[in-house]
Amino acid sequence: MTRLAFLALLAATVFPGEVRDTPTGKVWVEMVAARPDQPKEGVGRGWIDAPPERVFRALTDYAHWNEFMPFMEQSEARPQPDGSVVGAHLLRLPRLLGDRRYRVRFTQKIDTAPGGRTWRIVWKYIPGSGNVKDHHGSWTLTAAGPGRTLAVLRLETDPGGASPRWAVERGIAGTVPWIFHGLRQHVRRGRYEG
Repeated sequence: MTRLAFLALLAATVFPGEVRDTPTGKVWVEMVAARPDQPKEGVGRGWIDAPPERVFRALTDYAHWNEFMPFMEQSEARPQPDGSVVGAHLLRLPRLLGDRRYRVRFTQKIDTAPGGRTWRIVWKYIPGSGNVKDHHGSWTLTAAGPGRTLAVLRLETDPGGASPRWAVERGIAGTVPWIFHGLRQHVRRGRYEG
């Protein structure tokens, strides 16, 4: 059995959810209940052919998220004295939802444990900063062999207004694979070399 076939078999048995194909590889997507009164959280898992340090550099370059995030037209980043970063985002969504403007606070850390290192980024909506009800998520990165990263994305959005919950959840599930597709290309930029 080839290594690639073994990894595909392993993923099929380990990762829950539906397998979605993108031009840059597979992504496992599931929708999980975060809280009963909110839309479900989208969870995406996939491999990125770059070391975690490089993927982390690309993800913490918050001012350039608009280069790989679907629908994101603008992304600004302002470092804060406490080490966090405040990001301002503009999303151009389909007509039914319209444009969404909001700010989030990013925090990031690298943990070292006996099993290895974990790179983590968390963002949370700054209440009252835009025209969404809530938006938060995280990236968790671990090494998956030489030059390879296992990435886990968690994403929850509540645009508020009259948007039906089922439509929001369907939109998240459909967007998660394309976020991975964009990130897999984004990490190749020369500015993220070690």
